Amino acid sequence: MENETVQILDGNITEVQLKHWKHKHKRVVKLSVEDDDGKTLHAYFKKPSIAIRSAVLQASKMDEFKALEVLFKNCFLGGDHAIEEEDDLRLNITTSFSDFIQPKPVKIEVL
Repeated sequence: MENETVQILDGNITEVQLKHWKHKHKRVVKLSVEDDDGKTLHAYFKKPSIAIRSAVLQASKMDEFKALEVLFKNCFLGGDHAIEEEDDLRLNITTSFSDFIQPKPVKIEVL
């Protein structure tokens, strides 16, 4: 029996896990943030569906932080556990992810 080495990527995920996520979600976004000790941590997200975006929008009408939690819980795939456990890290990384997924500018031309 051959010994296969498991490739560990940023965020303590395996290459196999990343390939699985890409196959299932088509596009995976990796974000990095530094903790208070200067260590770089990584998180992986899938792009939100219309249903997730709707839930985030509904939550944002009452509480912006709740909206970010809805986004995190529904789109976070994995990564360093400290991001899940520490509110500041989760807030920073989810805010950046939220900014990334905002609608892109559209050029409109009346003909």
